[in-house]
Amino acid sequence: MGSVAFSLTFGPAPAPAEIVDAVQEIEVDASTDMASVFRLRLGIARTALGDWTVLQEDVFRPLLPLGIRISNELGIPEALINGYVSAQHVVYSEEPGGSVLEVSGMDATMLMNLQEKVQPWPNMPDGAIAAAIFGQYAIVPRTQPTSPQLVEPQGTTTQRGTDIRFLRRLAARNGFECYVQPEPLTGLDTGYFQPPQLMGLPQAVFNVNLGPETNVAEFRVRYEMTAPTGAITAGIDVSTKAIQPGIAPAAIETPLGIEPSLLRVLPPPVVRPAGTGLMNAGELQPLAQAVANRSSFAVVAEGTADRQVGILRPGGLVNIRGAGRVFNGSYYLTRVSHTITRDSHTQRFQARRNAVTMTGAEVFVEV
Repeated sequence: MGSVAFSLTFGPAPAPAEIVDAVQEIEVDASTDMASVFRLRLGIARTALGDWTVLQEDVFRPLLPLGIRISNELGIPEALINGYVSAQHVVYSEEPGGSVLEVSGMDATMLMNLQEKVQPWPNMPDGAIAAAIFGQYAIVPRTQPTSPQLVEPQGTTTQRGTDIRFLRRLAARNGFECYVQPEPLTGLDTGYFQPPQLMGLPQAVFNVNLGPETNVAEFRVRYEMTAPTGAITAGIDVSTKAIQPGIAPAAIETPLGIEPSLLRVLPPPVVRPAGTGLMNAGELQPLAQAVANRSSFAVVAEGTADRQVGILRPGGLVNIRGAGRVFNGSYYLTRVSHTITRDSHTQRFQARRNAVTMTGAEVFVEV
């Protein structure tokens, strides 16, 4: 396959050459559901003065900004993660060449989880709150507008906790995802606060058991048939004492197949979220719909691909063929784990869909 070109940066500057040369393996786990993380494994050796290489410089300080890029098939470096160092683990081996330093860290959401706050956000919809919080960390916001939840004098949306935990609670009640991912070419961190994007061209096509065209290994599909559920919730308006409902019998996001997974379950399951703290239908309806939408992603595909399919990123579509009529089609990519060495780059992926049976409109040509 040839060598794999990668680069490290400490803040805006390239990492020292001796650090890059010591790298044995890089792992990056990117996800739409949680913080993206990285792990570097570096070889170390005792120096003539009795110290250890890499460790003696003490470059990996707490919260050191560390960027990881890898070159695509055109040789253009693409950002995988902008992270911050959070831990070190050193193994001192008695075998020659066996001693290693492992450095790990998380993306910018770690900075957003350092300080708990109590802060009101008066007369601001959730989307505007998300944009404001992302902006405090120099993260480019990519948010979908939302209607105001609480407006004075009815009440005020109040943050109690860290910024990222607060944002993820707001995202959950709107049926949104909330994560941070770098833009590939500029490397600027983008903060996503929006529903899954289920339209557009796929970033890759996976061929399963198709002879010489096969480009995915260890492929498997898991269909959690009874996981999809409708939702009904209710509250009481404080001012009028009227019952406020939230009813979501079906998912309303774009189905990625002919048969939406929730509509296949008869009789349909129903949950009744309680203790939400929400009072009016304007708040309860998005919450109920979020439960139905999220639970509908019951078909989970997993596998391993190399860099020939391109650099995979959570938050986009991939098309799968060779898995049969029921499981062929478009999937939403939710997690990618990269393992990078000097001569290999493997990508372990997880993708989901909210329906079964291909539509016939899928594009199975790599773009």
